[in-house]
Amino acid sequence: MTTPDVLAALSSLVVKTGVALGGLSARERELALALAAAALADGASASEPEVNRILKRCLAQEASFLGTDHVELRRWLVDAGWWQRDGFGRVYRRVAIESLPASMQGLDGALRSLDLPAWVQARRDDIAARRKARRGAWQSRPQTGPAT
Repeated sequence: MTTPDVLAALSSLVVKTGVALGGLSARERELALALAAAALADGASASEPEVNRILKRCLAQEASFLGTDHVELRRWLVDAGWWQRDGFGRVYRRVAIESLPASMQGLDGALRSLDLPAWVQARRDDIAARRKARRGAWQSRPQTGPAT
């Protein structure tokens, strides 16, 4: 998938609400997890409490379309290979891009240059503006009476 394709697919996902990770197609889930994985800085490590704060912030902002909590999201990120956890479950680390499978590298690379919270908010603002314009056009249409 090229960067424009990734961003188009992600655009349609981030404007939804209450999305369950398990209910997504494999590709959509990969997109959602790539977005969430980026919440932890490249090459950064964080303790479990720090990761919990990071994921709670992410779920309140760019990943607010997901109907999940930080604990489930953290598990998905580790199980899917975006993040690694030490043997004691105390430290989490974002997997380096070169260590990801090729398909995940492409996603990570496409999202790397973006300010994801700002990009997601711009997508949501665009959809809200389009809805408002459609609503206005509908409400201002000429009213016709019943045919006689």
